[in-house]
Amino acid sequence: MKLEEHPTVKKRLESALPVAPVIPKALDAAWLKQMLLEAGADDVGFVEIHRSELDNQRETILSAFPYTKTLVSFVVRMNREAIKTPARSVSNLEFHHTGDQVNDIARAVVRRLEDKGIRAMNPAMGFPMEMGEFPDGDKIWIVSHKPVAVAAGLGMMGIHRNIIHPIFGNFI
Repeated sequence: MKLEEHPTVKKRLESALPVAPVIPKALDAAWLKQMLLEAGADDVGFVEIHRSELDNQRETILSAFPYTKTLVSFVVRMNREAIKTPARSVSNLEFHHTGDQVNDIARAVVRRLEDKGIRAMNPAMGFPMEMGEFPDGDKIWIVSHKPVAVAAGLGMMGIHRNIIHPIFGNFI
């Protein structure tokens, strides 16, 4: 029996998803930014993969997702008083909720892009797990988000290694 004649294969081929639509060579940045803002981001910026600011992470990014043309960076505001309080349980909760919100926004936007036939991927906001190169490699994550945020115009890196957004400060 040929593979394409097998009942399971036939059923799968009959129910296959439609071919993705042809997409333009370039996406409209304003459209994409609006999509992220509607999903809950507070500010959005873009960095083309060939920009010099990505020289030290381009290879890792492209090995994880070879279709990368542009990185989208976005921020979500944190509740200021929850971060400023000396009660670590409150601050920790705020960091975790905001991190979850960032991952949820990114996942929702990737889903919307995929539904339009646009390839996309969202690496984790935090908690890196790419241990294959550790301890000899220099990083255990796919994207170093802070330098990308700076390159995307979302702020500057402070001496505390936090991004300082021009409007929201470091409460992002």
